[in-house]
Amino acid sequence: MFSNRSLKSSPSSRASASSRSSASSRSPRRAKSVALLATTAAAAALVPLSAAPAGAAPAGTAAGAVPNAAAGYAGSCPTAGRVTQGYHSGHDGVDIANTRGTPIYASGPGTVIVSGPASGYGQWIRIRHDDGTVTEYGHMYERLVSTNQRVSGGQLIARMGSEGQSTGPHLHFEAHSSTSSTRGMDPVAYLADRGVRLPCTPGTPGTPPPGTPAPNFNTWGTGVRVREDARLNTAVVRTLSGPTPVYVECQKVGDMVEAEGYRNNAWSRIPALGGYISNIYIDHEAAWLPGVREC
Repeated sequence: MFSNRSLKSSPSSRASASSRSSASSRSPRRAKSVALLATTAAAAALVPLSAAPAGAAPAGTAAGAVPNAAAGYAGSCPTAGRVTQGYHSGHDGVDIANTRGTPIYASGPGTVIVSGPASGYGQWIRIRHDDGTVTEYGHMYERLVSTNQRVSGGQLIARMGSEGQSTGPHLHFEAHSSTSSTRGMDPVAYLADRGVRLPCTPGTPGTPPPGTPAPNFNTWGTGVRVREDARLNTAVVRTLSGPTPVYVECQKVGDMVEAEGYRNNAWSRIPALGGYISNIYIDHEAAWLPGVREC
């Protein structure tokens, strides 16, 4: 049922994956062939009877920033850039400037309640988060999510632009206490309560909030794609820029992946990243991770 990560004989297949670390640079034990798990029963023997608690801080939290335990979610950096205008009586949000096309990310998990044209903004997106708060994103030239779509923290939602009443490419970011709020709260404090300090770098792992499971594995390589499900045709919700400590909640069989000289059809679910990673990119010699339940 589960395929192993046996090392391929063709060196060219490893050399072609230039965006990731080569197999030879990792621990020697990973270069060994892993015995094929012949039966489901044999694999099930590795799975504990009880599930570990889910949840961990998503990547994108500013390094060294500790989320407030009272905050509703652990935040993600909304975009990279320079803060050009802060929150004040005449400005409900914060402006973060960068070049046109700079990626814009959801600051946390939630549901898109607005995605479309807007007076002043040109285009805007509003996300209602699981704690009831709302974040607002304006002036983008391209929107990548639609109304009623569920998004994860750190998910790419738009690309920076200068639409509407704007003097240059930037993200206007607001935070509201609820959907009925008419005046935004200080977005700098809002993000800081969720572990993000502006300016920030998207995709940078941060400190998990109190009470969340500690990482139990590390990823390896760069440019590693996190997908919505254990299928190669599902959306990429995040791309890891480098090795990252992660909490693997569970694992399941999905599409076969052939990369880095390995092949494996087991995938790990990582709640903090909002999706699944092929077990090839979990830094462990086993194809089916020991001590991790089946999803």
